[in-house]
Amino acid sequence: MPRPPSVESRLIRLLAGIAAVAVVGVLALVPYRLYARDIRHAEVQAHRVATVAHTALSQAVAAGQDVTDLANRLQGIADFEVRLRKMEPGEIEPSPTRSRGSSELDGTDLTYTAAPILDAQGQAYLTTMHFDLSPMKRESVRLIVDLVLAVVLGSGLFSAIVYLLIRRSLVQPLNDVTKTVEEIADSSAPVRMPDFQTRELSALAEAIERACRARSAET
Repeated sequence: MPRPPSVESRLIRLLAGIAAVAVVGVLALVPYRLYARDIRHAEVQAHRVATVAHTALSQAVAAGQDVTDLANRLQGIADFEVRLRKMEPGEIEPSPTRSRGSSELDGTDLTYTAAPILDAQGQAYLTTMHFDLSPMKRESVRLIVDLVLAVVLGSGLFSAIVYLLIRRSLVQPLNDVTKTVEEIADSSAPVRMPDFQTRELSALAEAIERACRARSAET
């Protein structure tokens, strides 16, 4: 008849399963949510910068000023690319000049197309802005990696501590009890159980000693 598995082996499998569930749960939920949140936050920030830049450029164009220096300063401050193109007559209808801008996200490249700008003569200019969101992506990936490593290390450390605690307070003492009982069965020497640090095992040792003394008295 095969021997049943030991408490120690079951404990190892149980703790390994708990650690695996924790790690898999973090990997299944956290990376996507964090990455999507960070990219969305970067996209919103880019839209805000684009709106401010578009407003500044609109005022400069309407006032007949040279927008080249302004565009360069905006690019240096906010770290994005600005392109201002004069539109050909009939390329757009008058109504889109009052519409809102639109954006297109390709991976970490965000292209924002602002509403056309009109100068004092009614000439329309189309402004496009390009934002590189890869720095935010790298920060998000680093955060995800750090979080996953923290969960892995924490789960491993927790499992190791629990295993050592149970092994020291339960498994090893039970092995000592088994060894002592086997020695009692093979010898007629007085019974002396090991000293244990837990109440339950101490009570078990005392009960075994009383049983052995009672058996000796009967014989």
